[in-house]
Amino acid sequence: MKRLLLMLLLLSFAHLAGGCNDTIDTTEIEPASTASGQEDQYGQGANSGNSDQAHPDSDGEDTAAYARYRGDWKIKVNRDEDLYRMTALIEYYGSTGIHIAEVNQQEIQGSIHSVKGAPSYRQAEVAFSGVIEEGVLRTAYEDLAWGYAGTMELKFEGDHIVAKITRDGFEPSMWGIPEGEFVFVRAAATERVELSESEKADLETFLRPTAKGIMEPFEEDALTDKIMIDFACRSLALGIIDPSAFEDRVVRGADIVFAESVLDDIINRYFNSGVKEHRAYEIGTYKKGRYSVPALGGVTEYPQLQRLLRDKEHPDRYYAIVDYLLEYPGEGRKLNYQYLIKLHKSNNASHGYSIKVIKEVEDPINFALIDY
Repeated sequence: MKRLLLMLLLLSFAHLAGGCNDTIDTTEIEPASTASGQEDQYGQGANSGNSDQAHPDSDGEDTAAYARYRGDWKIKVNRDEDLYRMTALIEYYGSTGIHIAEVNQQEIQGSIHSVKGAPSYRQAEVAFSGVIEEGVLRTAYEDLAWGYAGTMELKFEGDHIVAKITRDGFEPSMWGIPEGEFVFVRAAATERVELSESEKADLETFLRPTAKGIMEPFEEDALTDKIMIDFACRSLALGIIDPSAFEDRVVRGADIVFAESVLDDIINRYFNSGVKEHRAYEIGTYKKGRYSVPALGGVTEYPQLQRLLRDKEHPDRYYAIVDYLLEYPGEGRKLNYQYLIKLHKSNNASHGYSIKVIKEVEDPINFALIDY
């Protein structure tokens, strides 16, 4: 009897094991992995997605963990990323992006789109939905308009989303969302600011001292005493900033001599900042509270404002896209370079804008393609 019971138990275990094997989904897509301690092609470390914040454990996954991903994301690019991320410039650059529309605990609904820039503006968009498991959403998609389908994985990692998109064995489509592995970063919600001719002229006058040779590009929070003092001294030496505005604090001759308070006023006006220590650097001298710089001649590029954009999420933040032009004898005006300048607008109307960042645009925007 005991032997019979033992045989029945063994048969029951064998049947249960066989039933479990029948339920395994062998078509599940494995997420892309990176060897431990190495960086992937996007410069993200192998362990960058392993924090509790990026991948809450199964007991802690809820709406709060992923609600911050709601909204618009744009594909990370290698050149002029700050400009590409701006929603106000989709007309020029086009856009490949993710829109996260709904977040309900671990369930996500959204879409991926690809819009070609000027002049063709071809568009493709596919919707998706699915459940996030261990920080990854796996789902299938189909684009009926362009005639293809495939699968996608979205991995939610801190301040970015890694997407792995594949296509089934369809004939090549004329257009569609991209295929491959990509990083998406938060889009910058921006809008164009319409300026009157006088407002545009005033801003161009303000930005004139930012030409190369007077001011070099700088990153956020990277201003030093040297950068600011040389900026003020060169601007006065070249007459780019009118010294008459400072009345008797400036004495003009072969040299321009001015009180340190003049330099303080210029730096406060342009950067809403101040220097830690007054001294001379690359141009002029400083002695007993007064600067002296030679009165210089020469020609510098002049700014032509192409766009002023406002940050929708930070109302005091603006972005100026500026061409710097130079007159060439017999050839006329030519573009020498283009800057993206981040500005802060003060609530104090008398102060206006201050400069926070200057970046040279690697591939200058040709606004003639969209201004017609």
